Amino acid sequence: MQVLLKNCGFIITQNRDRAILRNFDILIEEGRIKEIKKEISVSTKDCEILDCRDKIVLPAFLNLHTHSPMTLLRGYKDDLELHPWLQEIWKVEAKLKDKHFYIGAKFACLEMIKSGISCFLDMYFGMGSIFKAVVEAGIRGFLGEALMDFKEEGRTEEEIKKAEKFADFCIKAGNPLIKPVIAPHSIYTCSPSLLLRAKEIAREKGLLFTLHLSETRKEVFDCYREHKKRPVNYLKDLNLLDERFVAFHCVWLTREEISILAKSDAKAVHCPISNMKLATGGVFPFREMKEKNILIGLGTDGACSNNSLNMLEEMKVACLLQKWFRWNASEISAQEALDLATLNGAKILGINSGSIEEGKDADLVFLNKEHFSMLPSQNLVSNLVFSCSREAISDLMVRGRFVMRDRKVLSMDEEKTKEEFKKALEELIA
Repeated sequence: MQVLLKNCGFIITQNRDRAILRNFDILIEEGRIKEIKKEISVSTKDCEILDCRDKIVLPAFLNLHTHSPMTLLRGYKDDLELHPWLQEIWKVEAKLKDKHFYIGAKFACLEMIKSGISCFLDMYFGMGSIFKAVVEAGIRGFLGEALMDFKEEGRTEEEIKKAEKFADFCIKAGNPLIKPVIAPHSIYTCSPSLLLRAKEIAREKGLLFTLHLSETRKEVFDCYREHKKRPVNYLKDLNLLDERFVAFHCVWLTREEISILAKSDAKAVHCPISNMKLATGGVFPFREMKEKNILIGLGTDGACSNNSLNMLEEMKVACLLQKWFRWNASEISAQEALDLATLNGAKILGINSGSIEEGKDADLVFLNKEHFSMLPSQNLVSNLVFSCSREAISDLMVRGRFVMRDRKVLSMDEEKTKEEFKKALEELIA
């Protein structure tokens, strides 16, 4: 089946030239972009033709750090710094069951679809239930069972079995939109043995290895006190750093640590809103990482520490934070922020999307061209990053299949999902 997007008002391609095309057509076949040009002719028999003259079409967003079921905890224990906040969160997380993981993740997928997000990189518990929710939602998920042994003897093997079990299940399922990752939580919740065993699995199966890294000053000081090394040096000496290592937060790094990450070809994910909300104190070293050519993605973190899953908001804050911190209005451009949320995310995850080019997967988001937040239209990328509202997002396509049309989610019953979510929340609170 073919889909022809006819006479697109604007196409923000995100190609090498960052070209913006006007009144071009996009032909999609078997989930991929087959052709981009003006006046494409097709047989109407085997092709759905859509008039897109009132649309802005761009690559869908990739959210590179989430804890999807934490939608259930949105607004819970606000106004705490990270470590006391975690102590409170872990108490309520101990009560979560499979039904909570499922509906919390499904509700997160609903919010992300409404936000133009086609793919997310998740770390949490109950990944079997989350997998089911993501399949139903019809978007991409890179899913990792959160591993924590709290450096207690006897717990490491249990955590490793969880990671292996889910990874094997996910691989066997063969869903092209869902991939497993290996996801130890952090250096302060994982023993060296757990980190090493987890990395063995990641290398054996060719999977990404993700970790919260240098999110707070306390984490750095505690690491130095215990190991006489800063976190990145500690990870280097454990031989954990390589091209499949993805580090979240990274707000308390030295230049030496950044150089180590660069030499190992590790990747980093910036989560500005969560870092500011939890008062982590450090600021993501965007300039220094850029100078070292480290590939940087963008993530919201969980809905309990953000408190939304909104990449438009995340792009804007990423820009504003760097400009403010460096006293430099040109420190990071709107175009660079858009790159973080599209091209870079796809490169980090190793998927064939992130730009609108022939041969790429058709992961596309559509905006209403005449929405007030996108006018005037002389600088569309600036509008997208600094003024665009989620309400301007009308449609979302994942691998050539619409999961939202005219803001109606097609892959799930929105009202039923909301009701199930509210019921699960009431049971959890009770």
